[in-house]
Amino acid sequence: MRIATLAVLLLLIVSPATSLFPSAPQRDVPAEVDAARHALQGAHNDLEHAGGEWGGHRVNAMKHIDEAIKELNEAEKYAREHHDIK
Repeated sequence: MRIATLAVLLLLIVSPATSLFPSAPQRDVPAEVDAARHALQGAHNDLEHAGGEWGGHRVNAMKHIDEAIKELNEAEKYAREHHDIK
């Protein structure tokens, strides 16, 4: 009986600690993604009020920021559809 108990204990110690159940999806968008979205929106706002044309580069930068925000929105949509977040 003692050998069987020791064998089971040894198996518990040696076996990898994996769950039999899949991990639950995150409840919301990770804070880092949310912070990045806010930073992009702030940068867009700053550029919008910066004045001057800057040879069209300021407007192009604002367009790139809009595209980055759209990509984050698409990433969030994908994560929700694939149950990575709720």
